[in-house]
Amino acid sequence: MEILFVTRRFPPAPGGVEDQVMHIARRLVMRGHQITVYTSDLYSDVPVQPLPSRKHEDCDGVEVRRYRAVPVPWRRTEGTSVTPGMLLTCLAETKLPSVVHCQGLNLVTVSASMLARLRKSRVICTTHTDPITGFGRLAAMILAEFDGVVALTEIERTRMLNSGLDESKIRLIPDGIDLEPFSSLPTRALFREKVRIEGHFVMYAGRIDARKGCDVLIEAVSLAQPRIGECTTVFSGPDWGYRDYLQELSARRGVRTVFTGNLNPEDLRSALVGCDVFVLPSYAEAMGLSILEAMMCGAPVIATNVGGIPSLVRDEETGLLVPPGDPRSLAEAICRIVLDRQLSSRLIVNAKKLAATYSIDSTVSQLEDFYEHVSSNAE
Repeated sequence: MEILFVTRRFPPAPGGVEDQVMHIARRLVMRGHQITVYTSDLYSDVPVQPLPSRKHEDCDGVEVRRYRAVPVPWRRTEGTSVTPGMLLTCLAETKLPSVVHCQGLNLVTVSASMLARLRKSRVICTTHTDPITGFGRLAAMILAEFDGVVALTEIERTRMLNSGLDESKIRLIPDGIDLEPFSSLPTRALFREKVRIEGHFVMYAGRIDARKGCDVLIEAVSLAQPRIGECTTVFSGPDWGYRDYLQELSARRGVRTVFTGNLNPEDLRSALVGCDVFVLPSYAEAMGLSILEAMMCGAPVIATNVGGIPSLVRDEETGLLVPPGDPRSLAEAICRIVLDRQLSSRLIVNAKKLAATYSIDSTVSQLEDFYEHVSSNAE
């Protein structure tokens, strides 16, 4: 099949959605499909930072076309942009692929996908947004215009059904990870020695952003330290303009923090193996692929009870859930994990079993089936 992915950003731009789209696209090419990606030239949305080059390229058989992103002035702090060149391409192309997969519910992806639908392509959407906070009446109206919709979790699927979306349009297809690299993991000491960590080690991976609750994590560690001793908090991920504030907050709270930037997959696994606990303190989350990676590395997980996270972190079974924006509850959970080895071991065993069922190869197989289904229902 010929399939077009429309996504706001694409690697080398960092991010969980970006990596997921890339891995799916590559695997579809390996299975004999022709995949094209329309994306912007952005490295990051906040602050606005373009990639050094905007040329079209081949990425392991995936044709990637990058278009200049134009920020919307009154929405600059939200990272909203438009890509006029992408829209012109959708209008001017003599023949678009029969299936267009919109990756993300935003102005760039939706506008291009709707133009493709006018050109008789069948359009599918994966929202990649929090199914609770990011799913209102407007989102439901937009999704109703698509020929198919992918729900990442049962929580999201239920939310879509409750909004009145046609059940026949919805397919539950979770994101997945490549399980093979987790079959042989580095030693627990490797990352600790590299970063010179001697005491307890708390890990976060994701955007360095206020919406991710990074400040809540620092406050929580400062509250936990009187009980567990000095603790190093490692932040791995791209800075979205929040790092300076977090460094200042860490100094005031007496918390040692290390900012690694965006780690390569091998170094990230090394960090996850070495940590005492992985924390995702987000205010909103579609699913949380970093949680699966932490689970496969044997890191006990604490996460906020938001969005699609409870589909992975089952409280007291595969991890601990805490309310968002609550440093005291998070501090108590950190202390429980660090001080109760029996609890920690039980959570790790259960979490690994769960994470091993989220294979990206299964994700791709299910998407292939959905593409065929939607395509066969063409008018």
